[in-house]
Order: sequence, then structure tokens, then C-alpha cells
Amino acid sequence: MFVQCYEVYYANKASSSADGTVCDTFQKEWDIREVWVNKNHITSVAEHSFPKETHKKLPKELIKEAGFSRLQVQNGSHPINMMIVGKPKIFLRKLSQDG
Repeated sequence: MFVQCYEVYYANKASSSADGTVCDTFQKEWDIREVWVNKNHITSVAEHSFPKETHKKLPKELIKEAGFSRLQVQNGSHPINMMIVGKPKIFLRKLSQDG
């Protein structure tokens, strides 16, 4: 019922000063995390591309050649959109293999 994917998201990272104390400001950084999505709640999958400037700021360990998709998941009355690693064909193939 659930399918694993990797979300690319914009995270708030606390900045710190030279002496190691945490400052009150946050820096936005791109990050990735493992997420499990109920495949019965997926309403759409569409190919997504990041601008070249954003591509440079994505995590170095990310395999960017796999492409990206925008996944829409219905959560009650509010849909959730997320960017996931992998083009739609790859993700849809994974959905069909997982059951």
C-alpha cells in the first residue's frame, strides 16, 4: 500500500556564529529525505525540472540525471505537492512493481 520515494525539499537550517552559538536566523538549503506515500492517495505525477541555478544548489550526493517529478497526494481536502527523485515513468514503474 505504501511506496518509498525520496523527496527534494527546501529546509530551514539554523545558522551559527564563529563561536559555535546558534543565531536567530535560518538559512534555506535544499535537502533530501526518504518518504513513504500511500499509493491509493496519489492523484498525479508530472515531470519537473529545476532551474539551472537551483540545480547547482541541490545536494551533491543526489543523482540529478534520474530527473524529478512533482507528485500530488490527496490528504483529506488539501492536496500535498512534493518534488521526488525520478522521472514519472520510473516512479510509475516502481508503483506497479510494489504491488
